[in-house]
Amino acid sequence: MVTATLDIPNELLEAIARRAAELMPSPAEDRWMGAQEAADYLAIPVSTLHKLTSARAIPFSQDAPGGKLYFKRSALDDWRERS
Repeated sequence: MVTATLDIPNELLEAIARRAAELMPSPAEDRWMGAQEAADYLAIPVSTLHKLTSARAIPFSQDAPGGKLYFKRSALDDWRERS
């Protein structure tokens, strides 16, 4: 088996690693999200998220009946693992 090695300067690798770390959410970052952000996080359409909330199939909070929906990231992670 032949393997190729790339001669990439360390400065470039460090810059790529820093940028990748900026783009990736911290696993410890547990926060509330709105419907669009939660749908993006779960990689599902917002309409699917609304159907799941209507069926009480996904954990969420609401500021008032018919009001804005809020989703806790850790609760979504737990739900995703169980589904």
